[in-house]
Amino acid sequence: MAERLNASCRCGGVKFSIPTDAAGVFCCHCGDCRKAHGNYMAVIGAPRDDVRFEADGTLQWWGYSDTARRGFCSTCGSRLFKDNIGTDLLMVSAGVIDGPTGKVIVKNILTEFKGDWYETPAVHDA
Repeated sequence: MAERLNASCRCGGVKFSIPTDAAGVFCCHCGDCRKAHGNYMAVIGAPRDDVRFEADGTLQWWGYSDTARRGFCSTCGSRLFKDNIGTDLLMVSAGVIDGPTGKVIVKNILTEFKGDWYETPAVHDA
């Protein structure tokens, strides 16, 4: 069995894992992501079919458009996923991974909308 990265919300109501070979970290600087996360959103793109849930009883989805929704824990409020409906990847909030990820930031997107209070994070080779 391939190695996996374990992840969870703050209260443990949602627990899941993704493959270690999931994509590197993407940082989105759009206004919607900044509103949802309080800053830019850092996510790891995981193949949708390879996300394995151990617990999901408190997982809630909010569909904010016809093409995207966000997954969060209804108990503790942890922001867990951005789901661009119809794509092969589920975007997992990088901060919910338990322990080291072994990942680096590989791409910044929509930087023209970034907040003026921070510098765009450095991009590294994966």
